[in-house]
Amino acid sequence: MAKSAIVLSAPLIFVLAAGCIDASQKPCVDATGAPAGAAATGAAAAGDLKTCANPAANPDGLIDDFEDGNSQLAVIDGRDGYWWTHHDPNGSTIQPDKFQPEDGGANGTGKALHVQGRTSSTDGAYGSSIGINLSNNGLYDAAKYAGISFKAKVGSSSTHSVRFKIGDVNTHGQLGTCKDCWNHFGKDMQFTTEWKEYRVMFAEATQVKGWGSPRPPHVTPAQLAALDWTVGPGASFDLWVDDVQFLTCP
Repeated sequence: MAKSAIVLSAPLIFVLAAGCIDASQKPCVDATGAPAGAAATGAAAAGDLKTCANPAANPDGLIDDFEDGNSQLAVIDGRDGYWWTHHDPNGSTIQPDKFQPEDGGANGTGKALHVQGRTSSTDGAYGSSIGINLSNNGLYDAAKYAGISFKAKVGSSSTHSVRFKIGDVNTHGQLGTCKDCWNHFGKDMQFTTEWKEYRVMFAEATQVKGWGSPRPPHVTPAQLAALDWTVGPGASFDLWVDDVQFLTCP
């Protein structure tokens, strides 16, 4: 199943290659011309996952709190990517087409991510996504972190079901490693209509069963590419996200 290219806020080396995108289906094979840093493969590049009972946030781990009002993440610790939106070509939608933070952040803060739309239930539809590439230069080394936290809520008429995904060297279709791409490690989540904090530890993130190649034992934090929130087929969504950050072990 072919996919159209993502509409991005800024050009990124690996996202524009081969017409593939960061989505939840299994639509494409690996691309050639992988960027620097993508040579390591599979379990050999996995390394150890940091685990702890009480992970914490710190200023160096901020990915985006949206208070700057732009479409780039917080430029901290070598991260410099941009937010993007995408939907399948079979009738799914997502608005706004060009992402910008919106007033109404979590717990009285100024701004947050906010997207709305409807995903198609037609044959071949795979849904809509909002996501971010962590680096303009390919892969990002997040090995010192243990996971990711964010605040989220949905509107009263929205689906509550959203999959949070972590794209890495083994799953992202433009990095030259996967043969059956886009089955990112992640977690299926149920959001409420009130702001709440959610935590996804790298050690708990899993691939969807039944497809994807390779299928390493866990995500590779030292070689991350992107994060995204995806709504699957046949749903209306009104999604808010704020205060996205990496977590560290004390």
